[in-house]
Amino acid sequence: MDRRTFVKSAGAASVVGMTGLAGCLGGDDDSRTWMIPWGEGGGTDTYARQMQPLAEEELDGSIEIENREGAGSMIGSEWLHGQENDGSVFGTVNPAGWSFTWRASEIDDWHPDDFEPIAYSGIFGYTLIVNDEYEIESFDGLRDAYEDGDISGFGYQGAGSDSHLTTLLLRDEYGLEYDNAVPYDGGGPTQEAVISDEVGAGFATNTSAVSAEESGEASAVVNLMDIDLDGVFPGIDSITNYGDSLAWITEFYQVQVAPPDTPEDERQELSEAIQYACEHEETQEWMEETGNIVEYGDMDAAAEQYVGSVDAIEENVDEAIGGFDEFQRMAEEADDD
Repeated sequence: MDRRTFVKSAGAASVVGMTGLAGCLGGDDDSRTWMIPWGEGGGTDTYARQMQPLAEEELDGSIEIENREGAGSMIGSEWLHGQENDGSVFGTVNPAGWSFTWRASEIDDWHPDDFEPIAYSGIFGYTLIVNDEYEIESFDGLRDAYEDGDISGFGYQGAGSDSHLTTLLLRDEYGLEYDNAVPYDGGGPTQEAVISDEVGAGFATNTSAVSAEESGEASAVVNLMDIDLDGVFPGIDSITNYGDSLAWITEFYQVQVAPPDTPEDERQELSEAIQYACEHEETQEWMEETGNIVEYGDMDAAAEQYVGSVDAIEENVDEAIGGFDEFQRMAEEADDD
């Protein structure tokens, strides 16, 4: 039986819901904006659109999702940092990858620790998806296909991002000799590029990989996390079969944060709405059907995921490749190839 038949539907959450309007800020007290720093259709966007109507129920008000993708989530994060601190706007960020991209971008105007914690709502991470035309079923098969010139192009989620480093590690440490690495603004656009065969393979979160398989044009072939995905993608190959774990750079939390100095009472109201959405029967059913990990963490638990995370990611990068200067050298060398 085709492995795709085992994949359950992610539901309409991945494709429906209104894109928020910047004009909703500062008006109706019952209207809030939920900023997603990635394009529509990716993992973070899919989680948010699953939670949105349920959070609205608890708040008894409207939430508009606004996608502000670009620069590996830094454009949306910078925008969120500058918004009003009245509780009318919040966003989702994805440490530790978010912390990595901030550090690699050498941003001086703001720091991840500046944001105020609200909650976290789930855990997810990266897989590799491959266009079905190539009939590749393992990482070893993908390596051979690139080496033999049978497949072309490898998509990742933003220059200077966590997936950029992982792309370089897959080449240098795991022997994935792709001919051309192409950055996209998040999982949705990367997934579309693989489905259309603009690139033969690329990154997808385990969340967006479900819809990639449902398209009938691509399959999740490699799990880059330590989290077991066999229940969703039966027989999926694991990168740990070929080297050390990459979980430190390929697993992320869905953390909701508010602009600096947003009052605790405003954040607590949002945190309770996220909790309601996480624990609601509809979300629990969605989790069981899709294999997505939904888990609520309160404000303190959310803060633990990103406050001080830059120091932690620096230690991990130092241990893995010798530091961020080495990452910049690797990236520049790859650009010159």
